[in-house]
Amino acid sequence: MSAGPGGELGLGSPTQQIQGDFNELGLPEILDYLRTTSKTGVLLVRNGAVTKTLHFKNGLVVFAASNLPQERFGEMLLNEGKITSEQFDAAGKMVTRGKRLGKILVEQRAITPKDLWNEVRHQVQEISYSILAWDSGSFQFLEGEERTGENITTSLTVPELLLEGLRRIKDPALFQRRIPSMDIVFERVLPANRPTGLRVEEYEKHVFHLVDGNRSVNEICDLSEIGEFETLKTLYVFFTIGYLHVRRRKDRFAEEQKEMAEFKDLIKNYNEMFTFLYHYLLREVGPIAENILEKYLGRLKTTLPEVFARVTLRSNGALSEERILENLLALGGPRRTSLVDALNEYLYSSLLAIRRTLGPEHEQRVLQTLRSTRKDLFHEPV
Repeated sequence: MSAGPGGELGLGSPTQQIQGDFNELGLPEILDYLRTTSKTGVLLVRNGAVTKTLHFKNGLVVFAASNLPQERFGEMLLNEGKITSEQFDAAGKMVTRGKRLGKILVEQRAITPKDLWNEVRHQVQEISYSILAWDSGSFQFLEGEERTGENITTSLTVPELLLEGLRRIKDPALFQRRIPSMDIVFERVLPANRPTGLRVEEYEKHVFHLVDGNRSVNEICDLSEIGEFETLKTLYVFFTIGYLHVRRRKDRFAEEQKEMAEFKDLIKNYNEMFTFLYHYLLREVGPIAENILEKYLGRLKTTLPEVFARVTLRSNGALSEERILENLLALGGPRRTSLVDALNEYLYSSLLAIRRTLGPEHEQRVLQTLRSTRKDLFHEPV
């Protein structure tokens, strides 16, 4: 973004120009800047041969125009089925410099006065929404007294335009560029001038409440129920309307090292139970105990390869810790949950092996021991 001859960005004479390319600053940030500084003037955006304008008055969008035929007032009414082609053609022939198409359509009773005002608002919204999907182009803001030349204007807030416009975007690459690092940590804030009247969907509230000032964007995407693309979109929406701030960027290496240390302790605690079960079975059936447990572990290597691939039984009945940690390093998603679920599956498999080999009374005996000695870890099978 660069300031024109009027001076520095956001300051200067009434004819100041602010201009730049979208690859320097996204359009949502530009709109939010014009809102927070209560600018009055015209924002001109271009993408190839397409030119659109948004007219601002004290930070509100009051009018919009486009050089695309389908975004003109009459064509929008026609395309939406609100007037017929006969009505459109007849009214078009009566348009003069002093008499607009909308007025003629009202006089012909093709639309009501309420329809006219609503459609102007709708036209402004649609033009505004459409430019939010642009990933390239240029912009220029001409500051000064706002003159649309229109008798019918509206008052749309930037947050409501951003909220609905960004919801419509289908291109994942746009949000990936706007949130360049999945290691960013957002925190929730309440803007000083909070936008009112915004209709936030339940799924958006779900994502918003996952932001806790500690989770990275990547971790939020893992926990979110709506997938990575929709989660990134929702985070970006809340960021642009001022409900999220960037707190910091996570040191992924340090976080991973800390997480791996926690996993190592967890595996060690479970291995103590596995060793106990192995030695119990070994005492009752001899060396074939290892073969029995290897068979059950082999099944889990097939059903849960993300945790158990290449994992072996050690001579004391414990699982090879280093192999599990290697698998976890390559695993996406909530790794702790995957680890605990997998270790519990092997625990239940070992108990099943004891029941099938020795009988239910032996299973109950080891269960009682585990309940009394490892209450912190043991989960009884359902």
